[in-house]
Amino acid sequence: MALRRSLSSGALRGGTLRKTGEVTVRSGGRTDGAMSDGETPPKLPRYLDVKQIGKRKKLSNSTGNLHGCMAGDYSRVNWPLPKMFGDEKYAYSLIDIDDPRHVKECASLSKKLIRLQYDQQIVDLEWRKVYKALLDAEQKADLPDSAKDATKQLLKKEVDRQMKYLLELQEQKDMYEDSIQSIYAKCDAIKADLKKEADLEDLRCSMEKATKEKNAPDSEFWRRKFNCRSQHQRGNQSLLDL
Repeated sequence: MALRRSLSSGALRGGTLRKTGEVTVRSGGRTDGAMSDGETPPKLPRYLDVKQIGKRKKLSNSTGNLHGCMAGDYSRVNWPLPKMFGDEKYAYSLIDIDDPRHVKECASLSKKLIRLQYDQQIVDLEWRKVYKALLDAEQKADLPDSAKDATKQLLKKEVDRQMKYLLELQEQKDMYEDSIQSIYAKCDAIKADLKKEADLEDLRCSMEKATKEKNAPDSEFWRRKFNCRSQHQRGNQSLLDL
């Protein structure tokens, strides 16, 4: 239980989750919103730029991770540890949105997600160890009626201690998962806006094509003054003016 006592990594401390990912992309501007119109996209670090990772590897949609690509740490580093975890959920922490208007915000979300996934590995590993220790303690505590009361109490205390620590770790797991899901929710909102823009643009192109096919280039239609208000709207406006 050395991790419980020392917590040298700081992953299980109460205030760590609040500080996790509270970092900014060094781009000379804010990172809490989308890029304004006309603003030049910032130059991102290689490990945060989804365009620099080459082929994008993603998990199945059934895992719930719809936005994370495999981070560059798991494809460029030849150490055994990243490759060992490469097929697990922790590796897929790079947001796949590359729209220039949202690249700064998504880089910030990727940085938070990468840090959350790193810390989540520590919590998950400790949770597994404590869960196994709890099962072992419960098996040892299953004593016959002839056992001494002192032995039963000692083993019961060990079961209660492991259960208490496991519940603390489960709370930590839930906090990390909630933070990750909040990042996914932001990505869902961004992709929904981008899809709406794409659908409106497709509708505009299809209506423009249909109008061009319906009217000849020298038709009077193209010289007619366009009025966006309908006759009914103009009638209501005249009533309001009165």
